[in-house]
Formats: sequence, structure tokens, C-alpha cells
Amino acid sequence: MNRPFRDALMPIGLLILFTVQASAAEPTLRHISVDDGKSTDAVRVTNADLAHTTQLLAAAGGTAEVQSQVLLKQLDRVIGSHKSQRSDLVKLNVYVRDASVSAAFLLKLKEWTDDKLPAVCWVQSRLPHPSSLVGLDAVFVARDESDRVSELDPEPAESVVLSRGDVVYVSGQAEAGDLAEATRLTLKGLERTLKHVGLEKSSVAQVKCFLQPMKQVSVVNTEISRFFTDSPIPPVSHVEWISGSRPIEIEVIAWAPETKSDSSVSYITPPWMKSSAVFSRVARIHGNDRLYVSGVYSAKPGDGKQQVSDIFTKLQSILKAGDSDLSHLAKATYYVSEDDASNQLNRLRPMYYDPKRPPAASKAKVFGVGMQDRGITLDMIAAPIK
Repeated sequence: MNRPFRDALMPIGLLILFTVQASAAEPTLRHISVDDGKSTDAVRVTNADLAHTTQLLAAAGGTAEVQSQVLLKQLDRVIGSHKSQRSDLVKLNVYVRDASVSAAFLLKLKEWTDDKLPAVCWVQSRLPHPSSLVGLDAVFVARDESDRVSELDPEPAESVVLSRGDVVYVSGQAEAGDLAEATRLTLKGLERTLKHVGLEKSSVAQVKCFLQPMKQVSVVNTEISRFFTDSPIPPVSHVEWISGSRPIEIEVIAWAPETKSDSSVSYITPPWMKSSAVFSRVARIHGNDRLYVSGVYSAKPGDGKQQVSDIFTKLQSILKAGDSDLSHLAKATYYVSEDDASNQLNRLRPMYYDPKRPPAASKAKVFGVGMQDRGITLDMIAAPIK
């Protein structure tokens, strides 16, 4: 079976070393700012093996500032284990207890990166460890040249490298049942979707769960461990959402061999699923050129229509600066905390997307979007126009 990664570092377990040959072309990162030249609106990364981490947590207690320092020290260790540097950081997904924690973490992050920020996305959520105020998962350029794969560890990998090639984004799927049954059935459904595009579950590089309640996260982790009994468990991240009908939704990122295509992104609907004009069931970026967009917010507070319209206007500017557009979106995550913003997103989204080329997507109603006086944020991954 194809392995999606060159390096899966786990805290314990048997390590099997495979040697690989480095590609001659060097990775490049381009930081994009469309406003003040100081913030990072997106990072375009080409020709890189990209490490994806599990959700790192600062679980020792203390203030938001202290936990932020602890968390960044953990990230330093993971980055260093891949022979990479802080400047190789592409994307951070940051999970905060409330919006005040966002400000504390951002201050420490600016110091840590010497103001050369990666793309950053925020969401407010309870975290798997009850004393954690902040957590993160990261994407960064992996500089090492070997595989380390643990076949025995029962815990998720601390990090997995998505080797150069294509990347497949599977939209969030959700099945009915109690939390354990819904998790189990959803994972089986995701496996079926992966097989439809020629991949196995061993190709999965990251799993993201939107669940409720967070205090039962161990139930989800147990089912994930059982699902991956015959292959290493990839990194896993958790967000607590507010769901009316299903206790969990799960999305995955998977490695695929590089393929030629007329477009940098292709979209797939498995035959047993219904297609949609506003999201694709599966999106595939062809090749090694990707654009990671920071979480997009409206410039000012406003009602749902104002926020959504402002977000898409800014998104188009960012995409243009990254040589992309709304027809080359691969993966969207919409975090909403206000009903009006959620409803306006549903109403306005068809005005912006090509109905034949919408991104794979998950939409989660959450307790907050990481910024005060905002009810929606958009997290996007895109590819350049060929």
C-alpha cells in the first residue's frame, strides 16, 4: 500500500527506517500580504514535503501566556525532529478557549517567528485536555530525507509527512448513532470514499473531528485507534461543535501519487453521493504547488450579510495575489457562531462559487471564531491557476 508520509514520529513504538532520495528541486515559501504588508494573508508553498502535526496541547495549567510558551516549545521540538526551522512553518490551526486567548497566543507567536507569521486560522473550542486554554496543529516544510514509521504505537502519530505528489481533501462526513457508533460508521464511509479515488486508509495524513461533547473525546479516539489497527494512526485534531442531529463529523487529508491534469484541482463526487453546487465531496490538488490562506474575517463587525460579503471580497484579493481564483479552491472550513452569518453564508455562497468547481468543505457551528465581534471565519486551501 502507498504510504502518505515520509516521517511519522510517535512517542513510543518500533521505528522502521526507510531511505529515500531527495528531490533535486528545492522547496520555496512565499508569504503574501494584501493589506498592510505586515500580516500574512496566505503562504504559497511549492516543491515541498509537508509535515502535518497532531493537535498539540499545553496541558500543564497556568495562564494563556504560559501555555502559549509551552505550546510553541513543543512545536519547536516537532519541527526540529524533521530537521526543519521555524521559517519552514506554513500554516497553524489554533484552537482557543476564548477570544482573549487568541491575543495572548498571537503575541507569543509574533515573538517566536520574529514577526514572520505563517498562515494562521483560529477557532474557539473546548480542548481534549480540560485544563488546556490553547492548542494547535501545524503544517511545515519537512527537510529530512528518511521514513520513520511505527507499526506498533496505539496513539496517533505526532507528525506525518505528506510527500510530494497530489493531495486529496475529503469533505466532512457524518453518520447517525451515538458518539461511538457514529464515529465508527463515519470512518467506514470515509474509507469507502478513499477507495473510490484509488486510495487506502494508510494514505491518510490527517484526521479532523468536529464532535460533541468534547468531554467524550476518548470515545472518538478509541474508535479511531480501532479503525487504524492495521496501519499507523495519523495525526488527529478535535473541535467541539454545536450540532443538532449528528454527534460527529470527520474529514481527512490523504496523499496520492502525482498525476497530470489540465487543471491544478479536480473535483469528484462518488456515485452514491449527491453533488452540490457549493461544496465537493472530494477535491484533489495535482502537483506540489499549494496556497494556504489565513483565517479570513470581515474587516469590521456587522450583520451576517456584511461579514460574508466582506470575507469573500478579501478572499478574492488574497487568491489573486497567490495566482489563484475562486475556481481553484480545494478545501474550505467555515466556522460560524451566529445564525445570521451561517444563513447568509448559505445564501451568498452560490454567488461566488463555480457550481462545477466548489471546494471540498466542512461547516461547523462553534462557540466562537477566535475574534471578538465576529460570527464567521473562513479557512481555505487553494491551488494556483495552471
